[in-house]
Amino acid sequence: MICIYCQKEFDPSKYRRTKQRACGDPDCQKKRQRDNLTAWQGRNPLYYRIKRMDPVWRGKARQRAKRWRTAHRDRIQAYRTATMDQYRIYMREYMRRYRAALRERQKPASDPLTKGQS
Repeated sequence: MICIYCQKEFDPSKYRRTKQRACGDPDCQKKRQRDNLTAWQGRNPLYYRIKRMDPVWRGKARQRAKRWRTAHRDRIQAYRTATMDQYRIYMREYMRRYRAALRERQKPASDPLTKGQS
């Protein structure tokens, strides 16, 4: 059988002999998975969007995430300590942009009519 991605010949699995179209090469498998996901999303375009818009689902997802975070505090702490330097750099830049945006918003609007009067 010929792989549809790399065009190389391969022996299909004995369990999926008539259905298998991609060889076992990791690159071909990634392409196959990507194509399958794209096809599924094309058949189900509103699957994730509808869930995210549903307030009941959002509340349950928030509770589920909160339960996971409380049950796995050690994992979160280990991740934070491992990535603290990157996090600090990110937050420093984030806060610089945030404060600059605040300063821009708080600047008094210059009125062209009162500019020459003083």
